[in-house]
Amino acid sequence: MKKLSTEKYLSRVFTTIKKFKLVRNGDVVFIGLSGGKDSASSLISLKRYVDEKSIDCEIKGFHINFGLPMSHKVEDIVRKQANMAGVELLVFKAGDNGISLTDALRNTIRPICSVCGVVKRYLMNKVPRENGASKVVTGHHMDDFLVFFFKNVLGKNFSWISKFRPRLDSVHPKMLCKIRPLFMVGGEENRSFCKSAGIPFIEEDICPHNYLSCTVDVGREKWYEIIYDIEKKQKSFRYNMVNSIIKMAKFFEVDYRDEIRECSICGEPTSKDVCSFCRIFKVGKR
Repeated sequence: MKKLSTEKYLSRVFTTIKKFKLVRNGDVVFIGLSGGKDSASSLISLKRYVDEKSIDCEIKGFHINFGLPMSHKVEDIVRKQANMAGVELLVFKAGDNGISLTDALRNTIRPICSVCGVVKRYLMNKVPRENGASKVVTGHHMDDFLVFFFKNVLGKNFSWISKFRPRLDSVHPKMLCKIRPLFMVGGEENRSFCKSAGIPFIEEDICPHNYLSCTVDVGREKWYEIIYDIEKKQKSFRYNMVNSIIKMAKFFEVDYRDEIRECSICGEPTSKDVCSFCRIFKVGKR
């Protein structure tokens, strides 16, 4: 696979930000930082865009510290990333707020990947919003959305395709607009960008399942291998495919506004009476 130069990489990201109007004057944007290459790439590239285009908005970093053995090292890397970008960093200490992945696994039959996803989605919306955010950025990239797409098509979950786009606008007053500046670049492109730009990131596997004696679904990694194998035989497969998915998304649009309500326990937006977070941490075994 041919690597993108730093200039070509930034050009793709900048084009995505501009074309889909991901940031504008007056925005307060929180970027979720995990310590990895993808979220670091979203932070540095978005900050460069805002600075170069003189966009009058605030960019801040947000990190969730789960209190696991590697967490102190990860937080240290995240702080270096935030300092490099020149942005303020908000660190949420899960343990100090009564959130323990170990305890959660005792209260649910969900696998660790599902529990971790629920916690991150919940906190990535709630904490930045309560600290003045208007938008939240994730490091999800082209390869992620290709895998999501194929898995949902095979699972006949066609309505989810409507969410595969660079910007998801809010459908509830308590839901932040989600933006994905890395939609047109993949994981390997992010790695190359960080390496060439001297951006520090955690390279080892820091997934919680390593420390909690849990099994993990390796299916996603196999999908990554598949899409890269196709790209070896079909040039620009990933880029062309994700462009098609963006156009395809409009044919599967669903108005979720009538389905969203507020959790009867915590008041956060959910499609059920009790949100997934509260079902895990406040209700008991499910």
